[in-house]
Amino acid sequence: MGVTVETVSGVTFFKVRGALKLGEAVLDELRGRCCGLEARGIDRLVLDLEQVPAIDSSGIGVLLQAYTSLRNRGGHCKLLNPARAPLEVLRVVGLLTVFEVYNDRNSVLASFEPPPQQTEAGPAGDPERAA
Repeated sequence: MGVTVETVSGVTFFKVRGALKLGEAVLDELRGRCCGLEARGIDRLVLDLEQVPAIDSSGIGVLLQAYTSLRNRGGHCKLLNPARAPLEVLRVVGLLTVFEVYNDRNSVLASFEPPPQQTEAGPAGDPERAA
């Protein structure tokens, strides 16, 4: 149980293992990781919920905290592969209209726009700055 972190192509994945319910250690661990997103420079986050068997209002609160924190800074928080029971809870409370939900890793990675490229020529469309 717990949360493992991996970054692929500028996208940070939090793989969550365990119930996101009040009193569960994994919930506290995820909350702690989500509180430090800005300090760690994370602005593209995927929460992999495949191994989350259950979620309650406390778990929903942590998901919304991550979503709101990132959204307020122009970032994105998306869900990957939620198990059936948590998916149903998210549907009932109306959060499937808030979160983008993906069923496979390649699709969620492709959903993020590539990070902006910096060039020495300056901004595109400004020929004077490029010269």
